[in-house]
Amino acid sequence: MDTEGWIGELGRPGSVRELGGVRVSAVRCPARSLAGGGGGPYHLALLLAGELVLDQVGRTARAGRGDLVLLDGGRPFRLAFTAPRNTVVTAHLHVVPGDPARCVARTFSGREGLGGLVAGLLTGLARDTTPYRPAEERRLGQAVLELAGALLDLRPLQGRPEQPRLPRIQAYILEHLGDGRLTPDDVAAAHHISTRYLHRLFQREGLTVAAWIKAQRLARCRRDLAEVRLAHVPVHVLAARWGFAQPADFSRAFRTAYGVAPSAFRVRSLPTNSARTANDTLLAAQQTQG
Repeated sequence: MDTEGWIGELGRPGSVRELGGVRVSAVRCPARSLAGGGGGPYHLALLLAGELVLDQVGRTARAGRGDLVLLDGGRPFRLAFTAPRNTVVTAHLHVVPGDPARCVARTFSGREGLGGLVAGLLTGLARDTTPYRPAEERRLGQAVLELAGALLDLRPLQGRPEQPRLPRIQAYILEHLGDGRLTPDDVAAAHHISTRYLHRLFQREGLTVAAWIKAQRLARCRRDLAEVRLAHVPVHVLAARWGFAQPADFSRAFRTAYGVAPSAFRVRSLPTNSARTANDTLLAAQQTQG
């Protein structure tokens, strides 16, 4: 299962907030189980009501009302909501400060201390309907990321100057994905480090800068192509929003990553009527270009 959409598999959705590189969503669901993994962000889940059991990386986390638990969308997992009625608010984090592996499938209290601050922020964001400006959304997303890092105790060692860490750099990249001219040199300059050091930071995680940027752009294009509200927007326009200036390059990269052309993925993903609208829009665009 695609863990980008695992919340949608649970039950009736509540609210969704897009905050730069962070998404906050709320959902209510009955007792049920699901499994997935292999792709997607981290999920820091707060139980407002009900109970859940998460099995991942050889550990089992049990969370009740007021607890938080971290799930890694990139690894296999089994998740069960065991109460008749469950309400969960989740922060979907594409990057988590430090080394989150030791915190996956562990329960944190959201009733006091840093956990209480995280729980309060997530609850407030889930209920808030204020139409924030993009700059304000990015700041709120950064606040979620910073508090999550503090909760997971992944701050720099005291007594050492803080180094430009990978999550902070990745968060910057996520904020600038729409800039098709973004290069590793630009990213390094923005963080006052050398391009060589930037590449080394990514290599420590088994990544390359260019591949990670492309993967993030493709993931967002894929999400937008499956969005009913964007069914009328031509494929090449959505691609351009996330930094793909050349439609042919985007189509080739998308097919390589997901095994299907962008237009075919959209028609397959959207409900029947919306898919027909998307297909008609695509044909009209092709005829105009021809």
